Amino acid sequence: MRTYLISSDGTEHVVDLACTTRHSSEMLEFGFVMVGNDATVKHRQQVFIRQLAGSYYSSLDGVKWKKIARQNLPNRLLNVDHVYDLYRGYKPSGLGGCSEGELHTKMPGKVVKLEVAVGDQVEQGDTVIVIEAMKMENEIKAPASGIIKTIHVKVGEILEKGVIMMELE
Repeated sequence: MRTYLISSDGTEHVVDLACTTRHSSEMLEFGFVMVGNDATVKHRQQVFIRQLAGSYYSSLDGVKWKKIARQNLPNRLLNVDHVYDLYRGYKPSGLGGCSEGELHTKMPGKVVKLEVAVGDQVEQGDTVIVIEAMKMENEIKAPASGIIKTIHVKVGEILEKGVIMMELE
């Protein structure tokens, strides 16, 4: 899952964390990748997570283990000299330098229909997504003409306010 860490001064770090190997019912191996703004890999590392007697442990080599505190998905992370807001899955529009080609939610809602696919040409004002919010279906229109670069949502997904739904080129 992609996670965005954004500080109040706009400093941004992008982290991809994906389970790569399931060694046993108690131990998983994750690929941890820090990505730069230009999508280049800044740092790559494998991390092992193990559950033993109700506690969690992490290791970088599978030999030395450190106990880690179990957390209920925090929305803030304190580093030595920064406090970061965490956004899992999508970066809210307007934070960390979102581009004008990004289409984001204005209010919470459920994706009912996707009217376009990646690579489709759209004109400004074309309906691209239909979202159900407050018991009404709302047509989300393309803010500009362009080509659909990426779609970050799927039909049936519940979205919070500020989620990037798709990107236009």
